[in-house]
Amino acid sequence: MRTPARTLPIRLPPLPGEALDSWLEAIARRMDTALGDVLLHFGFPVRHRAGNQFRGIPADWTILLDERLAAAVAHATGTSPETVAALTLAHYDGRALHLSAGGRAVSRHVLWGRGGGSRFCPECLHATGGRWQLSWRLGFSFACTRHRRLLADCCPHCGCRGSGAPFWPVRPPA
Repeated sequence: MRTPARTLPIRLPPLPGEALDSWLEAIARRMDTALGDVLLHFGFPVRHRAGNQFRGIPADWTILLDERLAAAVAHATGTSPETVAALTLAHYDGRALHLSAGGRAVSRHVLWGRGGGSRFCPECLHATGGRWQLSWRLGFSFACTRHRRLLADCCPHCGCRGSGAPFWPVRPPA
């Protein structure tokens, strides 16, 4: 049995409506470390690769965390497991999207599921230092009500399509 993750030396609360990967990336940036190191600390099955790159991060960790990982993240960050769960797409299961039987995939054909990726509001990203909203990953999210603009599908500067990961783009587009 793995020892529980120790509490992190620097704590950063999630923003209202923020996605789990965005929050953990913000914590990693605040601690001046790689996201992979933070995930390793929590017990995610991550492997090191050449340089400072990491491989093996589960593709579905932003959809649903198992109880063990949710508890480890909650303990180490000083938040509740319910707060951690609310940062994943499972928060919208049955209301805005439908998860598969095992909860590891979003059905694109039921309710408002989106196959992958994320739209985003460049102004929100700029204002929050690159922190991504969970709701931007929902199929029906198409506008930012705060800035009264359509959400972007790609970077307005280079045209690169974002993967939905908070670490893309590294510098939030303006």
